[in-house]
Amino acid sequence: MYLTYVEYQAFGGTMAAGDFPLAELKARKRIDSLTQGRVAGMQTVPQEVKAAMYEIIAVEQSFGAEAQASAPVVASFTTDGYSESYGGVTERSTAAQKALGRTVGALLYGVVDDAGTPLLFTGIGCP
Repeated sequence: MYLTYVEYQAFGGTMAAGDFPLAELKARKRIDSLTQGRVAGMQTVPQEVKAAMYEIIAVEQSFGAEAQASAPVVASFTTDGYSESYGGVTERSTAAQKALGRTVGALLYGVVDDAGTPLLFTGIGCP
């Protein structure tokens, strides 16, 4: 685990304890994908990674697939012939994911693993 439930709560998280393990796993997999798995080999998880984990969980809780299914956005409504249409889900989710990418990138920028390799280093630009 990169973020414990107690740490999550200290950041301000309100998710139920029973729902946290799956959310933490999903966020951890995202961090591993972004960092080429570098965090997994570290002796201590940096505070910036913990903050990024919290942000990922918060966005998924608010805009993820489960949140969209439980609280769809009504885009239009008519009363005479009764018609509802749901929309904006894709746009909201896309905007949230882009914002999350910027936030996580900013949090992890300049953070290095135990060997001194930047967590976000992908090898691009190497000779």
